[in-house]
Amino acid sequence: MNMIKLIYHNEMRILLRNKYLALPLIIHLICWGYVIFSYENQPVHYQELAAVFYSSFQWILMLNLLIVGLFSVYMAGKDHESEFELLVVTYKVKNMEWVLGKWLVTQTYGLCITIITLLVQGIWFLSGNMSMEEAFKNLIYLFFQMEGAFFLLVSFGYLFGVWIKNMFTYICIPALLGIVFLLQANSYGFAYVNPRLNLLSLFDTMFIASPFEGIWGINGVFEGVILHQIAVILLGFIFILVALLLFRPNRRLQVEQRIAITLIILLMIPTVVVSGIRYTQYNNALEQFVHTGKQYLIDWQDEIQYYNLQSNPKAYPFSMERTNLNVQFPAENQIAVNSQLSIRHNGDVPVNEVYVTLHHQLKVTDCTSDVKITCSRENDFLTVHLSDKLEPGEQLSLNLNYAGDMKQYREDGLLQHSFIESDRIYLPKEAGWYPLIGQKYLAISTKALDNRYVQFMLRNGGLIENYPTEFKVTIMNKNEQYPVALTIPHVQDGLYQGTSLYGLSLIGGNFKEIKVEQTRVVGHPDIMEGAKKTTEIYLKWWNYIEEWLEVPMAPKVIYILNHDHKYLTQFTPSQEFKLWSSVDMEYVEPPIMVYALALDLINDNSQPGDDVHLLQRALTWTLMHHFQVETEFKRFDDWYMKEFSSEIPAETANQANMINRYDEKGKEAFEQVVKFLFKQYEQLADKTQFDLEAALNLYEGEQNR
Repeated sequence: MNMIKLIYHNEMRILLRNKYLALPLIIHLICWGYVIFSYENQPVHYQELAAVFYSSFQWILMLNLLIVGLFSVYMAGKDHESEFELLVVTYKVKNMEWVLGKWLVTQTYGLCITIITLLVQGIWFLSGNMSMEEAFKNLIYLFFQMEGAFFLLVSFGYLFGVWIKNMFTYICIPALLGIVFLLQANSYGFAYVNPRLNLLSLFDTMFIASPFEGIWGINGVFEGVILHQIAVILLGFIFILVALLLFRPNRRLQVEQRIAITLIILLMIPTVVVSGIRYTQYNNALEQFVHTGKQYLIDWQDEIQYYNLQSNPKAYPFSMERTNLNVQFPAENQIAVNSQLSIRHNGDVPVNEVYVTLHHQLKVTDCTSDVKITCSRENDFLTVHLSDKLEPGEQLSLNLNYAGDMKQYREDGLLQHSFIESDRIYLPKEAGWYPLIGQKYLAISTKALDNRYVQFMLRNGGLIENYPTEFKVTIMNKNEQYPVALTIPHVQDGLYQGTSLYGLSLIGGNFKEIKVEQTRVVGHPDIMEGAKKTTEIYLKWWNYIEEWLEVPMAPKVIYILNHDHKYLTQFTPSQEFKLWSSVDMEYVEPPIMVYALALDLINDNSQPGDDVHLLQRALTWTLMHHFQVETEFKRFDDWYMKEFSSEIPAETANQANMINRYDEKGKEAFEQVVKFLFKQYEQLADKTQFDLEAALNLYEGEQNR
């Protein structure tokens, strides 16, 4: 040990004389200074402080890995190239002492970069709204990610330096980091090679884009990162021991060889165990995702039919009048619910079957009513069979008790779709955690159009309701560590009550709730000022549309989550509930908003030339004029025709000209005709039957009376 200490101190003294080694550290600080200044200089924040940190951290880490990797190769081979090593080996210096002394110097350099990053992170996080406990958890996360990656890469560098002993050694480090980059690029939820290979990275990349998930922080990835990086550090020890065995074997002592081989064997055991645990964790998530994709897989004909139904959903002749839920969370990712449902028959003919949708992982333990019924189950669909037919206008009271696992995955098993944990919770409507009336597709899987590994594309289904429901939700054992919110108002401790056409989505984590006029806004404390500002901007637009078209627009509640979870909810559009990401808050320029608001009014997949598409663009044109969005076109028909890359159909041109006549009469005349057309569209049960020309003729007939 004394000789290792002597070599370590001597090498450190030599390195401290090299001023160029301080340059990477200075560049490192400058990079973080720029990131911090750019964020803190913003008057309003639309991204969480930690989200900005981690998005920059991943790129800065790759740069630091390149520097430390090349430095480790240099340290491993510098004395060999200068032939000083030939002089050293003539002294009583063991191979192990010589290599380990220099290896520790290189590890110290990597540790310096880690400590600087930890200081930057700790000071910045504590200056914000982050608690001491959460900041400490983030420091542990970062330490394991950085130091584990440096530890293994330095050992790789020494192994390459001892093994190859020429300039090609330096090429190995960029090549290795290139593989790491490709593995990271393979972690975006649509892997083209086996996503299990992502576990081979120097640092944990088993997340999409960023490990930070807004109100849930890094809690979703923390456990996996610790396991992954422990395995990485153990591998670092193994590789440096292999390097010792390869270093000048002609002068290696037998005792050194025995010690190295023994340690390698001993370290292999915990390495295999920890790696196996981490592999099993991810493999279970991936297998569940694959199973889900196969379960909801439909062929192209059913896909076309499904999308047609989504754009023009048919009303189910039943409504869920009341839903009372008594919810318990008995264990992690486990839920147990006692529900009392009141179902109303809105059809015209008596029926003896009623359908309810509930996720297939939830096992029904009781299905009873005050009338004689039996219940059967097939996947997500529960069928209630009545002995006596249910007459139109009558109601059915149903007691439905169920329990099960709520852990669900999307995007190659990298994204947790729903979860119940000690420090966070998310139960979106699309998870099917409470009974939905009718037979609804919770998810849709179609054959992939590209060469992705799983060979299918999975997305959530559209769970649009035709009638509002009166909800009463009681959470029996709410975790006091974090607040919980639902899409209905909070009445008192553990009790939530309200009427909603959208349904229920439950979240729990580090969030703050504010009210902007009558809209509840729920999001991370760092972004609430930006959320309030964005909501106020949207309210001006919503209020104008409500006054103009006489339809509700302002939502009852807005959740602000990360982009990936926001994407999963977009297939269930709702006026009452909105889910925003930081992008939705930051980019609120009128040229973007007019299209988004028109899509909110008419959520239809119509193509240019269709009557519905023309009406949607007329709504967009009205909003552009009202909010003074500049365009190179002065006439509506000219602006609309720009969407056609080929010859314009004569019928479409004629209809656009008919609407354009009102645009020439002025803003008010155009608003009135578009309002009339929209009302005609809204009152149709089958929206595909909208006839623009007939509606225009009807409007002109009423105007001429």
